[in-house]
Amino acid sequence: MFPIIKTKTIHVKDGSAQAQCIEASWDSGQWVAIICTHGMVGCGAFDVKLMEEHDQVIAVAHGSIKHHLVTSEDLLDARISGVTKRAKQCGVREGMTGREAVELLSCGDHTSSDAP
Repeated sequence: MFPIIKTKTIHVKDGSAQAQCIEASWDSGQWVAIICTHGMVGCGAFDVKLMEEHDQVIAVAHGSIKHHLVTSEDLLDARISGVTKRAKQCGVREGMTGREAVELLSCGDHTSSDAP
């Protein structure tokens, strides 16, 4: 199998906002991420602790051995399990769906003065 990278536009909030999804796969693995205006929602391949050290707006959802997060649909339906402080300032919380996190990070003004 050749390495595969797919990109696509995702419409959120009834089409009033957009995000970009990147799906990558190769012989022994895969990852998926949705890049939003104000941050990113990604699968468990992304390290929340490292992203916290770099002051990023990141939310992560983890799949399981039986259900990997491979597509944007998988990620949108998954539950958020890790969030950086800056993502929390945007309203993202553990337990919400990836779709809810993408909507929060794709819409609104997150440039308030209380962000670090």
